[in-house]
Amino acid sequence: ICYNITRLMLLFVAFMFAKVVVFFVFFLSNVAHALKIEINQGVVKPDPIAVVDFFDEKGDDSALGTEIGMIVKNDLHSSGLFDIVGEDTFLESKKTLATKGHNTRNWSLLNLRFLAYGKINVSRSGITVAFRLVDVVTGEEMFSQLVSGNAKRLRVIAHKIADLIYERVTNEKGYFNARIVYVETANNAPSKRTTRLMLVDQDGFNPVALTPGNNLVLTPQFTPDGKMLVFIAYNDNAKDSLGKSAHTYFFDLERKSKRLMIPLNVMKKLMTKNGGNPVQMTYAPRFFKDQMKIAISIATSSGSNIYSYDLTTSKLVQLTDYAGIDTSPCPSNDGKQVFFTSDRGGREEIYVMDSDGSNVKKVSQGTGKYSQPIVSPRGDLIAC
Repeated sequence: ICYNITRLMLLFVAFMFAKVVVFFVFFLSNVAHALKIEINQGVVKPDPIAVVDFFDEKGDDSALGTEIGMIVKNDLHSSGLFDIVGEDTFLESKKTLATKGHNTRNWSLLNLRFLAYGKINVSRSGITVAFRLVDVVTGEEMFSQLVSGNAKRLRVIAHKIADLIYERVTNEKGYFNARIVYVETANNAPSKRTTRLMLVDQDGFNPVALTPGNNLVLTPQFTPDGKMLVFIAYNDNAKDSLGKSAHTYFFDLERKSKRLMIPLNVMKKLMTKNGGNPVQMTYAPRFFKDQMKIAISIATSSGSNIYSYDLTTSKLVQLTDYAGIDTSPCPSNDGKQVFFTSDRGGREEIYVMDSDGSNVKKVSQGTGKYSQPIVSPRGDLIAC
């Protein structure tokens, strides 16, 4: 009897132990499941910022200060990274801010992230804006800055202020004080259609025509230093030494003048090499990191190939030698390689070669067509 009782007790203990183990395992599995975290997308939420119109030191309700403030607000809002808070909620006036400084508590009540304010001084020499950027959450001043300029360039002053705020908050260079070049078509009728180069501020203000519109112009871009434009113009004069052809030109923004990117004497040497036939087109230029050297496509009767051209020495070097079409060269950010488009595989695809034309490899994959490669600013992606 004692033996049976002992056996029953042992079986009971074993059963209870097994039950506890099963429960513990089940508990751990539930805990592990409860702690599982999945991140499948990012959310960019604009930071709320108050930009107070700039106060005139003379005590006037300056229209200029209000206009500059409005331009700064529009710039920051257009970036998508800032939520502009309306002035009807402000607890401190621009005069109070400019003369006594800010009270952080009055702005934290508005659930702000940033506060920008300051004062403007207008004199015969121009306009000077002294402004501050404040981190409302910490109450600390992020920076203070003076921005000056000609009264006629009020928008430039405002764009510079927006650039400084943007750069301090994001650690990325601001782009508001930038301009855009584009081609405008003056008439939709093919027989009367004319095109001209246009220059405009990045927010659409101050459009200026750069060319008269008597030639077809295409694909404008800025030089790396921003002082000149590069574009293609079609020459329709058969009696001209270049004949009927399209070539790449420089346009000097200060002098308002244009010139061939590859000089005529260099072009004539290429014509001699090509059996005296004219160079049909010089197009799709891209600058190396050193802005005194370019990669460019040149079309002759023997095909379209890629060359490098040194703007200092006028040395033209052929990088590809293919009877079809090699075009759209784009140097890598370090200048050691050149990406380009070629149909040598039967369709348009992206290839890469060393900057001297050696070691050619296909980059693109898939069944589609790929063309006009552009390397991203960080060098980690290629758009095509």
